[in-house]
Amino acid sequence: EVAMSDETGLAIYKVFYNRLTQDATLKSVLGDPIWLYRASLLPIDPDMPYMVHRLALGDELFHGSHSYFLDIWDYGSSPARIDAALDRIKQLLHEWRFVTEDGEASGLVKWFSGGDVPTDGPNVMHYATQWTIRFGAARDITNIVR
Repeated sequence: EVAMSDETGLAIYKVFYNRLTQDATLKSVLGDPIWLYRASLLPIDPDMPYMVHRLALGDELFHGSHSYFLDIWDYGSSPARIDAALDRIKQLLHEWRFVTEDGEASGLVKWFSGGDVPTDGPNVMHYATQWTIRFGAARDITNIVR
């Protein structure tokens, strides 16, 4: 049996995955298909550019804020592609109201922070973002996302 938080987490990963990998503008920046991996399932040495996401759900699943982390990795001599991807990602996610495919959870995403992360490799670029997610049972969402 899957715990409710596991089911909800998987459903939220899926809506984020679909939102980020199906966007034509983001595909024009990062290539088609867009490579977006869960942090726990990241292959060794994936082709660049790629993104990695992670969801941090607190103990109180339907109360308070949770965090969504999205990192962009690229290889090259210029951060232009990461900058363009970040601009589009902000358009796609900031103030985005989502509902999971099963309709069980509904939420709101907001930009929290972001910045460059030092890397070991020459010309390897890493930009990390953090987003705040407030969500709850879809039937109760009007009381939670305010």
